[in-house]
Amino acid sequence: MSLDSFNDRINRINSRTQYSPADMARGEGGTAVLMYSSPLREEPSAKRYYKIVLMGLVLGAIIGVVAGGLEDAAMPWGPGSGYSELITLPVLLALVAAPIMAIMGCAMQARYPRLFYFSAAYFPAVILAALV
Repeated sequence: MSLDSFNDRINRINSRTQYSPADMARGEGGTAVLMYSSPLREEPSAKRYYKIVLMGLVLGAIIGVVAGGLEDAAMPWGPGSGYSELITLPVLLALVAAPIMAIMGCAMQARYPRLFYFSAAYFPAVILAALV
């Protein structure tokens, strides 16, 4: 009796999800088993987030160049200029944010993949551009 009500329930579910009884196979004990498997979820890849990676590289290079120019007197925003006082604090905050974002991106990669890919490009770009 319980097997019949179970099969009736399965048939009602399958009729709502567009599976016909022909798509069902009988497993052990006479229970109906769906022959189709659910589609696999694709893992996010860097190809999917290439715009985020490119934005991280560009912003990291810009912040790195500006940070390096704060020490160079030949730059228009170098030491002693009016621009130097204006941009020192935002650039230092952006430099300090780079490793923090990298750590947070690694810790929360599954939940926020965009943060991971952005920080994975931003952090090395800032360091390399500031050193060059």
